[in-house]
Formats: sequence, C-alpha cells, structure tokens
Amino acid sequence: MVSLPAQNPDRLFFPLVGIAVLIGAALGALTLATSEMVEGWSASASPGLLFMAAFVGALVSFPPAIGAAVAVAIQRRRRLSSSGNRQALVAALGAAVGAIIPTLAYISINSFEPNAITTLLTVTIFILVCSCIALVTFRATLSIISKRQKKPSGS
Repeated sequence: MVSLPAQNPDRLFFPLVGIAVLIGAALGALTLATSEMVEGWSASASPGLLFMAAFVGALVSFPPAIGAAVAVAIQRRRRLSSSGNRQALVAALGAAVGAIIPTLAYISINSFEPNAITTLLTVTIFILVCSCIALVTFRATLSIISKRQKKPSGS
C-alpha cells in the first residue's frame, strides 16, 4: 500500500459527501434496475421510479458519509499520529458505524419478515459495502490531492 500524506478533514468534507451522494444515487438506481429487470421490467417504462430509487439511495448514503467524516475529525482532534492510510481506515470504520442507522431502519421495516437470515445478510452486506466504498473513495481523494500538491505551481 502506497503511503499517502494525511489531509485536513475540513477540506475533505464536502467533496466526500458529494461523492457519497452520487455513489448512493447510482447504486440506488442500479439496485432497482437490476432487481426489476429480472422480472421483465424495462428502465424506459418508469423513469420516475428510477429517479425515486436514486433519491432514496442518495438519502441512505448520508449517514455513512457523515460517520466517516466524524470519525476522521475525532481522530484529528485526539492528535493521533496520522497518515493518509490511517485516515482512510478510520473513515471506513466511521462509515460502517454510520451505516448502522439505515440498517436499523431496514430491520424495523422488515421485522415481520419470516426469513430473518435474509435480513441479517442484507444488513451485513450493506455495512461492508459502505465501509469498502468509504475506504476506496477516501484513499482516491487523498491520492488526487497528494498528486496536485506535488505538481509545480507553474504547470
């Protein structure tokens, strides 16, 4: 793993939340489209439904994104020696903790479902996906910022 320099979390907050919302909207629409195409539904038949799925995906992405930002801010306040890699890992942990909020809502909605294993598996996969996306997104953002800072100002 390439060592990345740590960055100020205040500088990263809005870009990372924006990226999280875009990824959430895309995954929300993609999830609906793939689940419905199995049943013979075409995306052109109901663009409103796809828009609603993208909107819900964007809303669901807020708690993990905020959790990642808060975790990195807490790490900075405690003045722990930090590298970009450590910040990315802390962001992934924060996203996993933040993902618990939507999963609790999902569990309460599906509490009457006869197959609890499916609900548990869905919740676990959601938390892992949120954590992995936060890790990859945070590392990519730090890498881009690091490359921009290394460029000479004349180019």
